[in-house]
Amino acid sequence: MFHSTDDAASEILRFIGLPEAGTTTSSITYANWAHLREWINEVLDDSWYVKHGRVGVGEAAAHALWNLKHKGNPDLPLQIKVYVESLTDAEGVLDMAASRQAARRCLADFITSTSFPIQLIWTRGELDEFGEYSVRYADGGRCIIVAAGQTVVEILNNGNSLTAETFEDCARKLLEHTIRRDGPPLTAPIIKRGPFLSMTAGNHDEHPSKLLVHNVDGRFSLYFELDKPIAAANATTEGCAFIFDKYVQEVTAESVIVELKMLMSLSVVGSHVVKAHFADSETMISRSQTVEIEVVK
Repeated sequence: MFHSTDDAASEILRFIGLPEAGTTTSSITYANWAHLREWINEVLDDSWYVKHGRVGVGEAAAHALWNLKHKGNPDLPLQIKVYVESLTDAEGVLDMAASRQAARRCLADFITSTSFPIQLIWTRGELDEFGEYSVRYADGGRCIIVAAGQTVVEILNNGNSLTAETFEDCARKLLEHTIRRDGPPLTAPIIKRGPFLSMTAGNHDEHPSKLLVHNVDGRFSLYFELDKPIAAANATTEGCAFIFDKYVQEVTAESVIVELKMLMSLSVVGSHVVKAHFADSETMISRSQTVEIEVVK
């Protein structure tokens, strides 16, 4: 996929008649996409279910992918992709303006993801009530994309197996269920404490910047205490020193503890930078934290 700069993104969006950045005043946000499995029957009906789905997070962005199955239909009629951008400033504070620009670039990347001329594939959509930007396939019935704030939602009529009317009806119901109009300001998860190698050891520094790990069994965990539940967690490292295995979340009335389970490579001894990423359970707004891991024999 072509990755747009801000100027290139503006040119692409302008080409199909979308407004310039900063000219819209919408306060629309989206929530609850990470929990689609729980509400899909309520919003559509009992004949729909999730065949495949996942929620992930990386540096400055979270994403969800859902493939929906309809009973009696051999295809997977609906595919939904959700991207939520979460850029921060030099102080680590969520930068809404930069995140909105990143969402515009994401939308432009969707539009330029085919090898066909833009004007043959895309046109301005008719769902402006669901976002600052709305586009659809020019044939009318196969793909709808809306973007609001730092969120981009693509809903695809996979294999063109639904009629245009049924597809738009499903898309509207999904968007109406997840939209938030004039809601409270979006916030990223707050890392209250961590990372630690154990939550039971005496952790005097609430946010250590460096941890010492022994490479005895090739595994270790990083523990964090957050202010609220998450939809996804991940850890990335420069090079191939560590591999993120999975995360475990423990939510109680007093705290939210997230454990990131890590695997070591064979030649891991030395100092390595790890970034931990967390996506908010409701909005998928994300936050990252960097820690240095010193591995010794």
